[in-house]
Amino acid sequence: MKKIIVISLMALLVVGCGSNKILSGKITCDQKEKLMSNDSIVLIDVRTSDEYKDGHLDKAINIPYDVIDSEIKKYKDIDENSTIIVYCKSGQRSGKAYETLKNMGYKNIYDLGPISSCDK
Repeated sequence: MKKIIVISLMALLVVGCGSNKILSGKITCDQKEKLMSNDSIVLIDVRTSDEYKDGHLDKAINIPYDVIDSEIKKYKDIDENSTIIVYCKSGQRSGKAYETLKNMGYKNIYDLGPISSCDK
């Protein structure tokens, strides 16, 4: 019995340590950079269009958080299985956008939080 417990714990350790993949939720700028190495990642600035025009992260598209539920449907290449990263100015709106997308059935969503967490 003791042997089975030890083997089980070792297996959990190997599986748990073997993957650094984030499934969903809050991420750091470093994690964003790793994810962005994949060309199919969608980076969404959920601030207003004026804020977006004043400066945004490279490769980001602008869909304000308060219309993300209707506007995201206009992008034919973004579906429920797309990997999406959202960010804003302080983290409030990106959190709301994250929850909206999650409730809409999107599965691979990441909240970067404030734009200031990454250099422009």
